[in-house]
Amino acid sequence: MWLHATSGGKVLQLGPSRQMNWITTGGQGGITPAGNRADSQDAMTGNAVAYDIGKLVTLGGSPAYQDSPATQRAYTVGISGSQVQAARTGDMEHARAFSNSVVLPDGKVAVFGGQAYPVPFSDATSVLTPELWDPATGRFTPLATMAVPRNYHSVANLLPDGRIFSGGGGLCGDCATNHADGAVFTPPYLLNADGTPKPRPAIIVGVPPRTTPGSTLTVGTEGAVASFVLMRAAAATHSTDNDQRRIPLVSTPTAAGVHSVAIPADTGVVLPGNYLLFALDAQGVPSVARFLTVS
Repeated sequence: MWLHATSGGKVLQLGPSRQMNWITTGGQGGITPAGNRADSQDAMTGNAVAYDIGKLVTLGGSPAYQDSPATQRAYTVGISGSQVQAARTGDMEHARAFSNSVVLPDGKVAVFGGQAYPVPFSDATSVLTPELWDPATGRFTPLATMAVPRNYHSVANLLPDGRIFSGGGGLCGDCATNHADGAVFTPPYLLNADGTPKPRPAIIVGVPPRTTPGSTLTVGTEGAVASFVLMRAAAATHSTDNDQRRIPLVSTPTAAGVHSVAIPADTGVVLPGNYLLFALDAQGVPSVARFLTVS
């Protein structure tokens, strides 16, 4: 299931079924319908990513877990209190099942691998071109082509330096489609047009190993810093990663290279757990992150 924890001990199950549901955790718990995901069909083998507070995007999938054509469709799902709004956004260039999606510190979402026709332990109909979704436009942009297919049992995760690890696939004993390797992808936000690295801001001091919801950090930086975000540490399996979430933070410069950074008090926004804290410049170029546990 695609599960997203929210305020008040509630969890939105927003897929892969076309019908979404609210799960409550008080008492003995309960489940109530939350409406359909717009005009989406069931989307087994697809995934969902939280790219902002109360905002998710769902990507690809297929009506059945295998042996049914995948879709190119993507949908946004917005949560406001108990209200859920779903809408179709731009289509991916490629239909994908068994792909993995990663939200970046700037709020864009990268999609890696997958198949146009899902068959476990197969590399047939593999998609080798990643795509990048921009929430500001709803459009997908193709990225540099991968050398190795990444399908069933593959993973993709954000790294502390703002790059993405993409690896695995197969893992069925002696299958010819096992890929016990990985690659590191450098997103466009880290590169100039000529391929050279962009200058990056840096976090110098002020990030403790542990903090609490509602706390305020005094963070020292170098370089131009426009904003901060928390990125929850990810745990991808079978194309699904319910741990990923991006949380933009309210920050105020208090002196040259010093910022007051507020951690939200709502534990339905900042779930207890491990996070990466990034500083970003005005163009969305991220620093190397600092690890931070919120509990």
